[in-house]
Amino acid sequence: MGKRQIAALETRKKLILAAEKLIRERGFEGVSVEDVAREAGVAKGTFYTYFRRKEEVVDVIAHNRFVIAEKEAGKEETALGQISAFLTESMKYIFDTGLPVCRQWLKNVVEPEDEQGKSKLAYDAGVIRKALDAAVERGELKKDAPTGALADSIAASYYGIVTVWAITNGKSDPVGLIGDYEKNALKALLGAYQI
Repeated sequence: MGKRQIAALETRKKLILAAEKLIRERGFEGVSVEDVAREAGVAKGTFYTYFRRKEEVVDVIAHNRFVIAEKEAGKEETALGQISAFLTESMKYIFDTGLPVCRQWLKNVVEPEDEQGKSKLAYDAGVIRKALDAAVERGELKKDAPTGALADSIAASYYGIVTVWAITNGKSDPVGLIGDYEKNALKALLGAYQI
């Protein structure tokens, strides 16, 4: 990788970190592209070299963290452990970034204007399905386990908890709710297909 490519990656990273900091402090609506560029120490036009819209930054911030959560989940040995780790780490991240980022992220998923927003649900369900398919291959789950339907159901529950947290203006505890879901519903759901 050349010096120019390294500099470009650094500039993009600065923009992402600046956006994350400002959005956490002020909320999504309280931050402009100009604010992000100023915080990153670059010209406003530089922002548009890397992102088409401010909303894209939220998608990138979330996606980067979910990739880390997926890697952490891969360290677990069972499907329940892998899926629980992914859901818990993802939920902790959503909680830590705060309601304004969560609401914008939900809006991007519900009203996707770009490919990143459109693929978030598919990404989450795909991570879950991958863990389920691996469990079938290991002999942990029955061969006829409907891994696609199970993954969709688990992802729907996860998104439901995130949405409830946003709707209740932070009055619910999403990390606690996902923990309860994992201990009760998820364990029972996977238990029906265990060998």
